[in-house]
Amino acid sequence: MANEFMTVARLRAEMADVLARLGKGGPLYLTQRGKPRAVLLDVDEYQALLEQLEYLDDSLEALVAKERRQAGEGTRPLADVINRRRRAAPTKTLQRGAKRHAHVRVSS
Repeated sequence: MANEFMTVARLRAEMADVLARLGKGGPLYLTQRGKPRAVLLDVDEYQALLEQLEYLDDSLEALVAKERRQAGEGTRPLADVINRRRRAAPTKTLQRGAKRHAHVRVSS
C-alpha cells in the first residue's frame, strides 16, 4: 500500500481489507472529489512518528538552552518550566498500553 491513494467511497467499501493492509507498505492517502483529505497510518507507525517528534523537540530545546547559557542568560526553576509546558501542551489521548517516555526539560 506504499503511497496508495484511495477515494472515501472506496474506503467505505473496502474498510476491513484496508485496515488489514495498514502497516505493510506505508500510509494510505484518502482523497475526496480528487483532492487529498486524510492519511491513514498503522498505529505503530503513528506512535513511532510521535516519539521522533518528541525527541526532536527535546533536542531543539537542549540547543536553545545551550545558547542561552552561552549568552549568559539566567535560568528558571524547573517547576516553572514544567508548569508552563503543561499549560501549553495539547491534551493527548494515548491508547492503553502505549509507551510514553518521560522527559525532563530544564529550559523553555
